[in-house]
Amino acid sequence: MEILVSHITHIDNISSIISHSCLWSDARRLELNVTNRNIGYRHIKRRRLERPVQVAALGTIGHYVPFNFCPRSVMLYVIHTGHDDFNGGQEKIIHLVSSVNSIRKINSNCFFTDIHADLDYAEQIDDFSRIKELNLKRITTEQYWTYFKEEKQAEFLAYDSVKWSAIQSIGVKSDLIATEVHTLLQLSQHKPNVLVKPNWYY
Repeated sequence: MEILVSHITHIDNISSIISHSCLWSDARRLELNVTNRNIGYRHIKRRRLERPVQVAALGTIGHYVPFNFCPRSVMLYVIHTGHDDFNGGQEKIIHLVSSVNSIRKINSNCFFTDIHADLDYAEQIDDFSRIKELNLKRITTEQYWTYFKEEKQAEFLAYDSVKWSAIQSIGVKSDLIATEVHTLLQLSQHKPNVLVKPNWYY
């Protein structure tokens, strides 16, 4: 069974991702001094750079590229409503979609969590035979997550980087953003399918 995963980023970051041919972890991006349009909470990003990982390649959560098991994530809702570190809305947020198997074929140092990886009681799991323990049907299909917010935020994490070639498709909110993405993809030999998916947004 192919399990899709989704990484959200601002459209402004696409050119950098293409030029580096990969998505960097926050730790590696800071080490390389790669500029980035931040859409997340800065205090959580700092905390993830310190929170230890006990499985896969060890390090900290900030050494891993994070993916959700669903579009229309809880974090996208936070971006939609606005927060202190980003108030640009969701219009130019894009979903970079790959799969667990595709990423693990090129990066063996991966793990997943049962809830938001930054929480103290999140379980870090690199035994992928256990991924069936996640209620993926609920996580991927339920739009209203008030009563399972933590479960909805389960993460798949890949150490250090994920090759751009592993991205299978790009989900966007509108035809206008799709056109912008197509223009940016002219710089890339690898051109994922661009999908207009308003139902992936709030």
